[in-house]
Amino acid sequence: MRLLSRSFRVIFSNSSGVLIHPRTALFFFLIFFFAVNLLADTLTQRRPSIGLVLSGGGAKGFAHIGALKVFEEAGLQFDYVGGTSMGSIVGGLYAMGYHPDSMVSLVSRQNWNEVMNDRLPRKYIPTEEKYSAERYVVTLPFRKRKVTLRQGLVTGQRIDMLLTRLTSPFYEVKEFNKLPIPFVCIGTDLLTGENVILNKGSLNKAIRASMSIPSYFDPVEIDERILIDGGVINNYPVEEVMEMGAEIIVGVDVQSGLHKQEELNSLVKILDQVTAFYRIDAYKTGVEQTDIFIKPVLRPYEVMSFNDYDSIISRGETAARLYFDQLKNLADSLNRIEYREKRRLNTQPLDSVYVGLVEYRGLKNVSRSFVNGVLKIQPGTWVHLDEFEDNIKYAYGSGFFEHLNYSLQPFDEGEGIRLIVDAKEASSGLLGAGINYNSDYKASVLINATFKNVLFKGSKVFVDLNLGESPRLSGLYLVDRGFSPGFGLRATTFRLKINQYSQGKVTEVYNIVQSKADAFFHINYKNSLQFRTGAEFEYIKIQSDIDPEQTVDYTPYLNIFAEWKLDTYDKTYFPEKGIKMHTKLKYISTINEAWANNIFSNALVASVRYSHNFYVARNHVFRAGFDAGVTFRDDPPPPQHWFVLGGQTTTNYFDGIFSFTGLRFVEEMGLNTVNLKLLWQYQIYPKFYVIGQWDLGLINDSVERLFDSKDIISGFGVTFGYDSFIGPVELSLMGSNQSNGVSNYINIGFWF
Repeated sequence: MRLLSRSFRVIFSNSSGVLIHPRTALFFFLIFFFAVNLLADTLTQRRPSIGLVLSGGGAKGFAHIGALKVFEEAGLQFDYVGGTSMGSIVGGLYAMGYHPDSMVSLVSRQNWNEVMNDRLPRKYIPTEEKYSAERYVVTLPFRKRKVTLRQGLVTGQRIDMLLTRLTSPFYEVKEFNKLPIPFVCIGTDLLTGENVILNKGSLNKAIRASMSIPSYFDPVEIDERILIDGGVINNYPVEEVMEMGAEIIVGVDVQSGLHKQEELNSLVKILDQVTAFYRIDAYKTGVEQTDIFIKPVLRPYEVMSFNDYDSIISRGETAARLYFDQLKNLADSLNRIEYREKRRLNTQPLDSVYVGLVEYRGLKNVSRSFVNGVLKIQPGTWVHLDEFEDNIKYAYGSGFFEHLNYSLQPFDEGEGIRLIVDAKEASSGLLGAGINYNSDYKASVLINATFKNVLFKGSKVFVDLNLGESPRLSGLYLVDRGFSPGFGLRATTFRLKINQYSQGKVTEVYNIVQSKADAFFHINYKNSLQFRTGAEFEYIKIQSDIDPEQTVDYTPYLNIFAEWKLDTYDKTYFPEKGIKMHTKLKYISTINEAWANNIFSNALVASVRYSHNFYVARNHVFRAGFDAGVTFRDDPPPPQHWFVLGGQTTTNYFDGIFSFTGLRFVEEMGLNTVNLKLLWQYQIYPKFYVIGQWDLGLINDSVERLFDSKDIISGFGVTFGYDSFIGPVELSLMGSNQSNGVSNYINIGFWF
């Protein structure tokens, strides 16, 4: 003790030689010791890592974007991001450096009805398919000579292209932990039911797999595993983000939970309910491990409420803002431990790339020259991705592909990138069916078989069987060479019953049987303008229904024709913009010297149909158009080549039949006609329309007397329409100066 006392006296003596008491010295020594240790702890304290977890939930996942706005405002700097399904899309974009405001802009620019249903605008559909594609209620593919079912309602072509473009700035990244924020998403193995962690490989493909809603989207193959939506097993991947290194978890959950009985009113909800049973335990564990748990109130929005993105984003922001103080305190606390500069969120999709090499994969029956001719890409050139993706839509719209996308890869052998065009050819055939009833042709059922690449690559075969009161069988063989000239063969036979009128009364009923075949060459430009020229053989038989003995067999005819078609309508039914025009010139001649030559002569017949839609204001469309036809002859041509006014059906068996408001089907006939058509369309509610129509027309056998004012026909009417999944449902009430009272027209289903 003495030695210790002496030591303290030596150590703690001041400069004046005055000694500090040992107890006082010990007190100061302890304070000094603890201060040094406290300072050391402060200097060596490690900033804890923070992870963001975003759940799946379909369209409700747009709420994540609203939450991200609040996180950015609070100053949170995340170290890891994980997500499932829609959460993988938003999380992946955030991990790449997209700003929430940029995400809002990207979302608002999409037509979600088209994207989620793999629909292409009509301008990408070949001219022939414009008139044949939108006729079916159901379609089934042929595979290996068997009718099969689809893996999903849609292949996911449009969403694949969107994800490819959005992830394009990081096409070289194959390890997701090398993104600006390390990222992980979740898939489900369809064969084993296992939870699959997706943290490497193709970023867009991983996100696409994570959001493959079972039975809605086709599954995705990655590393020989068939993957579907990760939300089936793990819709809130907290554990996976913690395994990456996250110690603090901020989570946003947009799931609905289990639906009540009265809410199970759609296929999507039933599937969501079934999968919810498998993920509920993992979800509960994830919630318990979440430090800040945000759950937006999203009723009444559903998994497929993609058009309500603005409201859903707002709901996500509102929910996150309730936790703003807590989020801000967390951000400030982390910055006090270790300050970080705020991350710059300025990522945008690539605008263009320099292509060093073009590589095609998956082409078997479709020629490379066809694809390359449509895509218009050459090595050693700059490719603007907007134009390139536009051309991909044209190629996909040809119908030869079930899936057609591209990927960007590093090109080690030279300058630029390796552009890979990845194709999955469509099935060899398609079986389709549709139904229709209209007041002109009555009830009918359509059965169609479509085959591709028969005899020639790039060929298509369409066979239609129309069963009903006006049966028809037709076949078309078409060689489609993209924007290069092609050729085709067509044959049709049908039976049709029409009335003959006099002073508004039926005076005769005729049964018509006609068979015809034609061969032609054609050229298409951008799927909007088509020129076709060829020769047509026809034979017709007409029998009186009142007096069956009065049967007329007209001699066969050989007709030379040329026609131009322009179609830029945005929709086949209830269009809002675009032009449609059909001009046809045909020379009609008898094949042999028969008695019909004494009645009918060779004739040149010209016709034109034109209509133009003007989008006037929100939900208001004005349509103006005209029909005209003129016959150059010494004697009249056979009756099948006369012009006819009446009815409302726009798809007719004879190309000389012009629809006319207020007139019954085939009510007025003549060799020359001109008609003005005015229409106002108003969308009163999504898919519900009311349409006002007014037609003015003239028809006569003589051009000189055609414009006699006393022969003007005026028809007017109103149509109530609904755009249903089986096609338009329409009820028209009409009148004209040719008859007293009100007539009606009913159409149910697609026209064919």
